[in-house]
Amino acid sequence: MHLADASVIKQQMAAISYQQKHYQITMRLKVFLTLFLLIFCCVCYAQTSSAIQNSTPVLLDEQKELQQQMIPLDNILELAVNNSPSVKFQNDLIESAKSQLEFSKKQWSNNIVGFVNYSAGNQSIVSADSQSPGMQTSSNVTNGLRVGVQVNLPLFELLGRKSQTKIYKHDLNSTINKKDESIQELKKEVILQYYNLLYASNLLTIRSEAKQSTINEYAIAEKQFRDGIIDVGELSRLKTIEVNARADYEEAKRQFSTYYSQFEVLVGVPFQQLILKR
Repeated sequence: MHLADASVIKQQMAAISYQQKHYQITMRLKVFLTLFLLIFCCVCYAQTSSAIQNSTPVLLDEQKELQQQMIPLDNILELAVNNSPSVKFQNDLIESAKSQLEFSKKQWSNNIVGFVNYSAGNQSIVSADSQSPGMQTSSNVTNGLRVGVQVNLPLFELLGRKSQTKIYKHDLNSTINKKDESIQELKKEVILQYYNLLYASNLLTIRSEAKQSTINEYAIAEKQFRDGIIDVGELSRLKTIEVNARADYEEAKRQFSTYYSQFEVLVGVPFQQLILKR
């Protein structure tokens, strides 16, 4: 009886030990998964925060005019020229014209040809001696190695080379002038959009102040209407003014946002780079 009880107790202890080990393994897995999910969430949050920060427009100081917060116009023009695809394209055309001109100046070298050849075998020239009848002499003039330089002088080199070089020079000059024209047009467009952006910013500030003023006036009018000071007609008139002010503000905000985005594309850099560092 005592032996049976001891066996049962031993089995129970083994079962308890197995359950404890299983519980410890399960808890370790839960802790590991929790830490893994926590690290993964932190990484995802950091990446999302960085993406939002990069995509969010730079915050401007509403108490200052936009022109006072931006870098000088000359610096903006320089950025626009450096990042313009049109100007880069003109630079490539200029380099191509330069290479073509250099190639035409060296084209004379095509008329100078070096050669090397070697001949072997029985290539004798047999000749009779007129002073000694019946006597013949032979000489070999082609056997062996020959090296030389052949110079050709086409008539084109005398009559047409100078004119062809002038054509390439004029092509190069016209390409440079075209680049200058592109830069000039780009600067005119940047200046126009720059002052359009400033106008839209100032107009947005004015519309914002007008909207806030009409909202305050309408709030006061509502209280006066409840107190019986004004009639419904006056309240309706003020409500119409308040609605129009809201609509004007939304239109000014749309116009400013449009010029804001267009200016980024035109200059070729994010708007953050156009703001003075505080």
